[in-house]
Amino acid sequence: MQNGYFISSLDQGSKKILETKYPVFTENEYKRRIALLSDTISNLNLDKVVIYEAIGSGSAVQYFTGWHTTQEALVDIVDGKKINLYVEHYNHLPMAEKLINNQTNLIWGERQLSQKIFPSIIQNLDSNGKIGVIGRLPYSYVEQLNEKNIQVIDIFSHYNKMRSIKSAEEVSWMKIAAALTDEGINNLVNNLEPGLTEHEMSQITQSGYLKHGGHKIINFFGITDMDKPDNCVPYQYTSNKTITKDDVITTEISSHFWNYPGQVLRSIGFKKLNPLYSELHAVGDEVFKSIFEILKDGTTIEEIYNISSKIEDGSFSIWDDLIHGYGGGYLDPVIGTKSRPASHYDNFVFKENMLVVIQPNVITNNHKAGIQTGELVHIQKDKAVRMHSFTQGYIQL
Repeated sequence: MQNGYFISSLDQGSKKILETKYPVFTENEYKRRIALLSDTISNLNLDKVVIYEAIGSGSAVQYFTGWHTTQEALVDIVDGKKINLYVEHYNHLPMAEKLINNQTNLIWGERQLSQKIFPSIIQNLDSNGKIGVIGRLPYSYVEQLNEKNIQVIDIFSHYNKMRSIKSAEEVSWMKIAAALTDEGINNLVNNLEPGLTEHEMSQITQSGYLKHGGHKIINFFGITDMDKPDNCVPYQYTSNKTITKDDVITTEISSHFWNYPGQVLRSIGFKKLNPLYSELHAVGDEVFKSIFEILKDGTTIEEIYNISSKIEDGSFSIWDDLIHGYGGGYLDPVIGTKSRPASHYDNFVFKENMLVVIQPNVITNNHKAGIQTGELVHIQKDKAVRMHSFTQGYIQL
């Protein structure tokens, strides 16, 4: 497909969002989010919530205010109503003004978030005070809280639960991100040839979505000779390694639309899969299909484990996680297999409007060979639906 095909296939509502100069969520959407936080404040009897993020890490500042953290940002929320957003760099305020919601009061941090702003936030709290924290507070902040004997409650797990269930507006933004991600891998497939380096592969992938408003989250590549393999999972950083006609390339690609992501995982090569890779891919494709077919509101992790046993039955394993939530972070549930477990969950069930990535990275037990297959899907009441449109399965060029 030509570049732009997946963007042109979006529904009209998503296209309208994509065409907006600086897209923002509706005020009703922000009220929904603040209501969720208000419930947490009430249930935990908190005096306030503080959010701290720096250098682009974290997603809570954006979720509640609309601002995408650049250098540093500090948020002070009382009763789920009054929101003060302190932005560190003065020259970032004009951009922040275009993105924040109507409930947020934008304030310059004066490059004194720790020395001046944070002390003012906690000055009226006594030793019986209790604050909820989202993010990684620097030690200088923690010292100030300890000096006043203020009780600190980490509410990150509560925040993660809020992010796990997507609203209709969030799903629309992730549809856009999925299309942008499809543009990226499509551009890679259309231009891939022996002699290119991993650096060039990343450049080609990003060229597919940058022109449409997408940005990079990850471009992971694993390159190995199909008949003499020595790589089973994509690497997080590119190198100057060049591709040959005998290589199989495993990929994990995510582009984001204003921090809302898509994700596709594919194996690509210039020749037909050999017997080993055919078996690996057959198992991976079967596991993906079987999980996809049972995912719906109420599906249990045990049902997923039962399907994943097909991987061990073939004397294979996985390196990457089998399933993870996505959109606002690397969300629960993060599931492995019995031979490569991940997190543990008691009585977890999937819920309607969760978005998860199914990604059976089936590998040999000696860690020499592996495939990637999978993508982001949307769990609905009685089924799961694809968020992506790019061709599934092994891509032979």
